[in-house]
Amino acid sequence: MKPFSELSAEELAMENLFIRWVRFPDDPPIRSFWEGWMTKYPSMKDTVARARELVLVASDWKPDSLSSQEVNSIWGRIRNSLDIITERDPAQTSAGALKKPVASSNIILGVISMALLILLAFFFFSIIN
Repeated sequence: MKPFSELSAEELAMENLFIRWVRFPDDPPIRSFWEGWMTKYPSMKDTVARARELVLVASDWKPDSLSSQEVNSIWGRIRNSLDIITERDPAQTSAGALKKPVASSNIILGVISMALLILLAFFFFSIIN
């Protein structure tokens, strides 16, 4: 990892310690670290300012809500992609189809086994008493 003094504004804006300082400037240990660091590296003033701006913009970013038409379009593309994948590798789809019944039959066998164990335990304890 490069030292902070060698980072670009974009790289600095992705550093957790820097983000925490920008978003929570009242945290004394972090504030004192960055104030001391900026005193030691005054040439990084512009880089820090740009990185700070990037963090603030990213922190304030809220995605625009999508219209129902856009949502339907996205789901349509997802479905088309899944259809294309199925067409390219039908063997994978049939293998996946085989796994489902096996898993459900294992669950059924487990439930039946537990029921038998409970019945046997109940029967055994009723004979003892």
